[in-house]
Amino acid sequence: MTRRTDTSCLGVAVKGYLLLNLWVVIGYVLALPVTVPDLMASQEPPLHLQGPGQYAVVHGVPVVAAAGVALFAGRRRPCARWVLLARTAAVLVLGQSAAHWAAARFDAPGWSARAMAQCGAAGLTAYLCLLAMRWWDNGGLTSGNRRPGPGEIWHAMVPFRDTEGGKERYCVVMRNRLHHAEVLKITSQNKDDRDDHIRMPNDGWDFTSGKDHWVEIGLQPLRVPYQDFTDGRPKGRCPRPVWRRLRDRRPVPTASGTPTAWSRVTQYLG
Repeated sequence: MTRRTDTSCLGVAVKGYLLLNLWVVIGYVLALPVTVPDLMASQEPPLHLQGPGQYAVVHGVPVVAAAGVALFAGRRRPCARWVLLARTAAVLVLGQSAAHWAAARFDAPGWSARAMAQCGAAGLTAYLCLLAMRWWDNGGLTSGNRRPGPGEIWHAMVPFRDTEGGKERYCVVMRNRLHHAEVLKITSQNKDDRDDHIRMPNDGWDFTSGKDHWVEIGLQPLRVPYQDFTDGRPKGRCPRPVWRRLRDRRPVPTASGTPTAWSRVTQYLG
C-alpha cells in the first residue's frame, strides 16, 4: 500500500511539474509582444523590431497560443466559430494585459527577472481563462448543470409546436443561447413518409427501446430553457451523418441581410 501511495504521489508531482512548465511556456509565448521589445530596448544601442517578418512572429505566435488555449478548453464540446474567436481574443487580450501590468508593477533592473514576472502573469491569466471557459461550459450560471452543446442528444421538456404545453422527450441541441438552447425534437414514431423527419440510428443513447428514432429536419428549432433539461448530462451525440444533414438543412433566418457580429450577439443573449 505504501508503494502505491508513493507512486501516486510521485505521479501527481511529475504531472504538476509538467503542467507548471506548460503554463510558463504559454505565458512566455503570450507575453512576447511585451518581453521582446523590452529585451531589445535594454541593448546597447537599443534595438527595435524591423520588417514584417519580426512583427509577424512577435505578434502572430501569441495568437496561435491563445487559440490553442481556447480549443483545449472546449475540446470535448463543439462551439460556434465566433465563440472560439471571442475566447481566443479574450485569452490574448487578458494575457497581454497581465504582462503589461507585471512590467509596470515589477520594474526589476535585470531583464530576466522582469520577463519571468511578465510570463508568469500571462500564464496565470491564461490558466484562469481556461478555468472560466470550462466553468461556463459545465453550467456557469445555470445552477451548476452542464450546459448542453450543439450536436448533443439530451432529455428535456420540449414544447409543442402548434399547441401550449410540452412533453419530456429526447432532442438534438442545435445552438446555445444565454438562457436557453435551440433544439429539434426526436420521436420514436416512424416518420419515413414525411419530408420534415429523417431516421436517426440509436447509437447507444436510448437503452430503453434500443431502436432507431426520427428527428425533425428543416424546421425552426424550439427554445428550451436550461432548467427544463431533465438530466445533468447528455445521453449521447448525434451521429455525424445525421448531424451534417441537420446543419445543411437549417432554415434560413427570417431577418433580411447578412448576419452581423452584433446580430449574432443579440441572438445569443436573446
